[in-house]
Amino acid sequence: MAKIKLFSGMDFSGKTTIIKNIDMLMPGIFKIQKKFLTPIDTIQKVRERDTWLPPEEWKPLLQNTIKKDISDYQENGLILQDSLWIIKYLATTIEKGNPEDYEEIEQLSKLLENYPDMDSFYITTTIDERIKRLEMRIADGKEITGSDKVLFSAEKFEKIEKNYRSIILKRFPDTKIIDTTYSTPEESVKDIIEDEIFLKDI
Repeated sequence: MAKIKLFSGMDFSGKTTIIKNIDMLMPGIFKIQKKFLTPIDTIQKVRERDTWLPPEEWKPLLQNTIKKDISDYQENGLILQDSLWIIKYLATTIEKGNPEDYEEIEQLSKLLENYPDMDSFYITTTIDERIKRLEMRIADGKEITGSDKVLFSAEKFEKIEKNYRSIILKRFPDTKIIDTTYSTPEESVKDIIEDEIFLKDI
């Protein structure tokens, strides 16, 4: 039976760096996946087209994509899962507070319950630390995505993260929270790989 180690967290929390370090310390143990459990690029292709889809097209496309991700998943070894796309989308949609989105939020929340059980780790840090990391990315000339730019509005970012954490803890109540503010990636990884939840089933 496959065991999925889910790492969640808003932008610049450090989750992707942590996953890379775990993989380096434990080579060949895990498969790394990002955003979806299966190789899905439908949403990415829509974004790359840079065209706006009306709700009557976008909402069923999204829901069918999530359903396909769940139905196509086959247990096959240990997985380091770098977030689930549905959770960030839900957190952002809830923050908008549009009444016309309530039905979609309810439907996607039900779909989230159909994802398999996972050992869950929520990676977080302070707004100030995130901004430092964003500034480092800009200084290094790396791409700044639309998702990254949410951090430019601290109030909005904090509301989305509150929703994000709430969704994670509701779906995965045994989630372990890792604060990377005052820890190096190596220290955070050490805490994780020595954790009995992480070691379970390895």
